[in-house]
Amino acid sequence: MASELRVDTLKDASGNNSVATSTVASGSAKVWADVDMTGTAELTTGSFNVTGITDNGTGDVTLTINADMANANYACSGMTGAVASFDDEGSPHIISRAAGTARFGITDVHNAADAVDIDPCMFIIHGDLA
Repeated sequence: MASELRVDTLKDASGNNSVATSTVASGSAKVWADVDMTGTAELTTGSFNVTGITDNGTGDVTLTINADMANANYACSGMTGAVASFDDEGSPHIISRAAGTARFGITDVHNAADAVDIDPCMFIIHGDLA
């Protein structure tokens, strides 16, 4: 039998540091992924609410979201690592958003016209779930 816990505020064990549950629900990341884009893109150290990824070519990856977002109006952020020589540093950007997918591109900071595959690439999505 399923159960349900309904509360308005959460507090730590000592009764301090309260936070409204609406803040937790609205402010928590709904999707995150750590992706190795070198070669064929793959999830590396982990992910949350991601069922898979599609490698669309150099510097271009689509995350498939497990529990869909409410719509395509959500916020995305990301960052990449850099190679040891620091001559390839990625700048992530969103290519397209849908309730069930988010497509990201990575551009080489030093050669802005060039797409680049870098490991790691980390992506985070905030917004409302469906």
